[in-house]
Amino acid sequence: MLQFIVSVKDRAAETFTRPFFVPHRNVAVRDFTDEINRAAADNPLHKHPDDFDLYLLGQFDDSNGAFIREGAATVLVRGKDVVQSSV
Repeated sequence: MLQFIVSVKDRAAETFTRPFFVPHRNVAVRDFTDEINRAAADNPLHKHPDDFDLYLLGQFDDSNGAFIREGAATVLVRGKDVVQSSV
């Protein structure tokens, strides 16, 4: 089965987080959106959504161990675009 490899980029620090694997890119977008909107004192994604973006790095085929990458990492969603109003 193909898994998507994604990572969050911190634009202020100019670094990517440790990559993680999800079964579909929509799952990654949903989880990232949830984290951006999770209000907590220790959650930098919620405090600074403009600094964080979710990237697709490639795919991993768990049937043969192959990594698949076509070109550079691509933005799936920007943190500032998934902030939900608290109304």
